[in-house]
Amino acid sequence: MSFIEFESVYKRYQTGEVIITAADGVNFKIEQGEFCLIVGASGAGKSTVLNLLGGMDTCDDGKIRIAGKPINKLTPEELIDYRRYDVGFVFQFYNLIPNLTALENVELASQIARKPLSPEKLLKKVGLEERMDNFPSQLSGGEQQRVSIARALAKNPKLLLCDEPTGALDYKTGKQILKLLHRTCRETGTTVVVITHNSALADMADRIITMRSGKVIQIAVNDRPVPVDLLEW
Repeated sequence: MSFIEFESVYKRYQTGEVIITAADGVNFKIEQGEFCLIVGASGAGKSTVLNLLGGMDTCDDGKIRIAGKPINKLTPEELIDYRRYDVGFVFQFYNLIPNLTALENVELASQIARKPLSPEKLLKKVGLEERMDNFPSQLSGGEQQRVSIARALAKNPKLLLCDEPTGALDYKTGKQILKLLHRTCRETGTTVVVITHNSALADMADRIITMRSGKVIQIAVNDRPVPVDLLEW
């Protein structure tokens, strides 16, 4: 059994009389400890898949299993526990609490975890040991994103989900964030799933899932991922 399994997953949204199929029979598997990219243009269904993976939305049909757990059959209360303990989220626009320091933002996540990691050690690991007492407004975009990664890792999650984590960053800073995510995957064994529209990042991933119009159109396994430093886009 693979760590993540999507089996004929459908998700439909209705606006008035119009029904939009955002996930149209999606099938894929991701192994534990892989760095996986889900690639596609806007409207391809990437965010829908990420929301389903994270338990933020539920599918209409099909099966979703994470570490053997049938996510699509969990009760609302069980989904809350799943999001709280098993999943870490890294968003494009950071979603830090503005009136808390970097350290306090990370501590907030550690307080709801069963086996949290040290917020101080995580902030040092992401290179922010001198910025722990700064508020988000005093940090650059790249620094704020590093805080958000430390916050996600503080929960010691089995699965790290990243929604366009470099989309709001410049080229140089974006590379730094990708290196950090890739290193986290390799050093901790955390399964990392990144959604992006940037297909140029594919060479760095262990697995690349390409989506279009709610469907998976290609799955590629990369036996020799390229270091982030060698990527150009």
